[in-house]
Amino acid sequence: MKKIATVVGVVLGFAAMSAQAGIADLNLGNNSFRGAYIDSLSNVLPGTSKGEYDIGAIAKPRTDDDFYQVHAGLLLTGDVGAQGVNIAAGLGGRLLYVYKDHSNGGGLALGGKVEARLPQYNRFGLSASSYYAPSVITIGRLDRSWENTIDLDYELIRGGNVYVGYRNLRQDIGGHSGTTDNGAHIGFRLKF
Repeated sequence: MKKIATVVGVVLGFAAMSAQAGIADLNLGNNSFRGAYIDSLSNVLPGTSKGEYDIGAIAKPRTDDDFYQVHAGLLLTGDVGAQGVNIAAGLGGRLLYVYKDHSNGGGLALGGKVEARLPQYNRFGLSASSYYAPSVITIGRLDRSWENTIDLDYELIRGGNVYVGYRNLRQDIGGHSGTTDNGAHIGFRLKF
């Protein structure tokens, strides 16, 4: 329970640093939860106009493997120029710290995300992200990490989205390799 409070405290502490609020994102899976805060990069690096930063954590506190992951990331974002549909994309990376089953490590995961909305039905959205950290850019007991997520959301109220999705997180850490977190989740995003 103390580790959960620490992870949540770190996420909320970074969120409080921003002068303007952004997006608070929380989702719950079968035996995991994820919290994140996303905001414009211009709030922490004045003069930048196309980008965002995010901080977050994934935890599985009630399983045998006792897994926690904390990340901080930067993305260069923009419109992909598709006609008839609003598609935005981002490319960048995340710094990771991973603790699993008494082993820990870190790394730089490279990747990005894509978000799409149909102009006629803009309350519905689809987003996907993928981040990969090969062994050449990891430290400690973490040898590799690969996280893939897809979400379908609905804007229930202006500034408040609910969503369902799927996450697959595979990691090689502490001599163990395989899926760390896998399955469906439900969540919400609040835009301030």
